[in-house]
Amino acid sequence: MIYKDVFPCLKHREPLYKEVPSESDWAKTKELVDKLAMFYDVTILFSGTKNPTANLYFKNICAIRLAIYDWLSSEQEEVQAMTLHMQTKFEKYWDTMHGLMGVASILDPRFKMKKIEFLCPLIYSNNAAQEIRKYKDILYDLVKEYQSRSLQSQHVQSESLIPTSSSRPSMPKLDLVKQLDVFVSHSTTHGHVKFELDHYLEESLLPKNDDDDFDILCWWKSNGIKYPTLHDIARDILAIPVSTVASESFFSTSGRIISPHRSRLHSKTVEALMCARD
Repeated sequence: MIYKDVFPCLKHREPLYKEVPSESDWAKTKELVDKLAMFYDVTILFSGTKNPTANLYFKNICAIRLAIYDWLSSEQEEVQAMTLHMQTKFEKYWDTMHGLMGVASILDPRFKMKKIEFLCPLIYSNNAAQEIRKYKDILYDLVKEYQSRSLQSQHVQSESLIPTSSSRPSMPKLDLVKQLDVFVSHSTTHGHVKFELDHYLEESLLPKNDDDDFDILCWWKSNGIKYPTLHDIARDILAIPVSTVASESFFSTSGRIISPHRSRLHSKTVEALMCARD
């Protein structure tokens, strides 16, 4: 598109160049460039060099989903054909990942449920309320699961602190203090975790800065005492990558190719290094 005006000049200068793109070709090209530009932006955001956390995924993936469904109504047959293939692959990815991406979005203290409540009506229309509830239920189930793990771990720890008849503790007072701590944690953990998620969702949103340099991992590290169960969930979920495909391979359709020329260069380099070492 940058060199659009160069092609007619090339036709006048090069007699063998006859297939100049028509205005119709340029119109199709512009539409494709405008549509695929969002994939370039998302690729840059999700690339490993940016170290993105999972709370950034949901909004961008939803934008892609909405765009794909919008492209189905394009007047260009090429765009429609391309979109049908994209839609099939995208829905397979969406069905697997959208739940965890939604949970990661809720764990962003700047948005919590707001991003879900804004995007679900755009995606699900009349079923938006039901889908919003599903995202919240997934997080509630995770809280229960992590709570159960924590209680089991504390139970094992408390059993290890109880002296047997054959053992002779060297510091009985210290053991008693430890047992007291376990007793207190057993008495308070269940009630705290039960209302922890509700308290997090009801608390005011964290103010959003324009510079957009918010470190969500640092925030959860600082608020781990206040929300211990959610802290553990955030630690695990925010580290999930958006894709197992390396960013530099997103637009590659040929894969890794070692041509005879490259292979020859590699062998010559090895020979040179061996000679230098000798």
